[in-house]
Amino acid sequence: MKEKKEKGSLSIFSALILLLVASLLFTFLESARMYGLRAKSHRNTMLCAESALAEYQIELLENYDVFYLDLGYGERSINLARLKERIMNLSQDNINPKKDRMFFNGANLYRMNVTQCMIEDYELATDDGGAAFMRQAVASMKDNIPYDVAESLFTSAEEVKKTENMAENPEQMMADAKAKIAEERARKTEENRQKQENGEEIQPLEDVENPVEFADSLKTSGVLTKVVENPGDLSVKGIDLSDSIETRDKQCGTKQNVSESTLSQKAVYQMYLQQHFGCYTESIENRVLDYEMEYLIAGKATDQENLESVVKRLLALREASNLISLVMDPAKTADAKTVALLLVGFTGNEGVIEAAKYGVMAAWAYVESILDVRTLLSGGKIAIMKKSNEWTTDIFHISESFQNAAKAKESDNGLSYVGYLQTFLSLKNQSELNYRVLDLIEKNIRMLSGNHNLCMDSMTQQMTVSLAYEAYPLFFRMVTIGNIKNEAYQFVQKQDVSYF
Repeated sequence: MKEKKEKGSLSIFSALILLLVASLLFTFLESARMYGLRAKSHRNTMLCAESALAEYQIELLENYDVFYLDLGYGERSINLARLKERIMNLSQDNINPKKDRMFFNGANLYRMNVTQCMIEDYELATDDGGAAFMRQAVASMKDNIPYDVAESLFTSAEEVKKTENMAENPEQMMADAKAKIAEERARKTEENRQKQENGEEIQPLEDVENPVEFADSLKTSGVLTKVVENPGDLSVKGIDLSDSIETRDKQCGTKQNVSESTLSQKAVYQMYLQQHFGCYTESIENRVLDYEMEYLIAGKATDQENLESVVKRLLALREASNLISLVMDPAKTADAKTVALLLVGFTGNEGVIEAAKYGVMAAWAYVESILDVRTLLSGGKIAIMKKSNEWTTDIFHISESFQNAAKAKESDNGLSYVGYLQTFLSLKNQSELNYRVLDLIEKNIRMLSGNHNLCMDSMTQQMTVSLAYEAYPLFFRMVTIGNIKNEAYQFVQKQDVSYF
């Protein structure tokens, strides 16, 4: 018996219901897909921006513990187009992997395209007077400097500043005393000669060493030959300052990030400089200059010029400090008065004797300062203000105490040569100091990397990256809801990235 087949049918109403259910289902799926697209694009923006920063300048990290991306890519000028191209390529490859790769042979429900890359803000190492670099340098120090260390550093700096401002002009004291002593003794010599011719009794001049004449004679030789044990061993390195960061027109970032440095941050920065830059007593190999901290202070083209400038300032500081110590020491003031009396006491003129006394004290302070600097350059310590028992020279035998490369007594609680350099750095204009730091870094990295076009004003440490995305509906293509299936999604993802 033949079975009877039933004919199937679908009413128009049922078809409409099915279409509505399918439309609702695909709308939910497309809505979920849209959120997935946004999440994927956000993650992609973050990954690609950070991947761009992963191409940091390796020599900067190895030598100075800082991360920077060279926006010049080996050239002097910033090339944002290349950075954008790099991020675009990374993005496109990341969100639309090639199908022949393992694990990526299935359908890609989150297919989209990157249509534009924008670098909205970026900060360069030289921005804000070099404060941008200073912030990262401070952040690179793994251990913060205790506050008492910071306070001690800047207390020393304030004491140095006060000493430099307090002392009267020792050079003028010596010049006045030298002229008066020479004038009075010449007058007395002539007076004795005339008396001898007339057969009169004379009062011979005291045969005493004139400290003022001795100190003045020391100033005829070069300053480094007086304080350096082996002048022939001094560094002869030099640099070209015609293209220094301090003086050239610098490229500028677009990110505004101005902030005042705290006392603690400045102290940490000082320690950073001490750890990463050499000086006369602690030089570092493979650098364009051996006396780097001296360059940061003086800014001269050669090592010897920088060392000489720093030594002159040290001598002036020590001379002023020693003069203040002498004036405050009654016993040493009395000794200076005794020498003055031996030199010009025959005049009976208290004004002349006082001028001679202060000239003698200034000369004494100068000779002591030379011995102080010798001690500092040989690795010893000298207190900013000496106590009586820390004194070395003898005013009654001033030339003898200067012989045989003599050095001043060390002070247990004094500052080393590096300590004095730190105080000088603390007193410098911050922008000028930062630029000189960056200048040395630039020249050293050029030498180490072999890239002579490298510029620190092309180096970025943080930036804002924006990527524009475009994606077309997928599930809407399976149903017809107006013309929505032809409209692309457009959205932008922004990401701030920084090395610290």
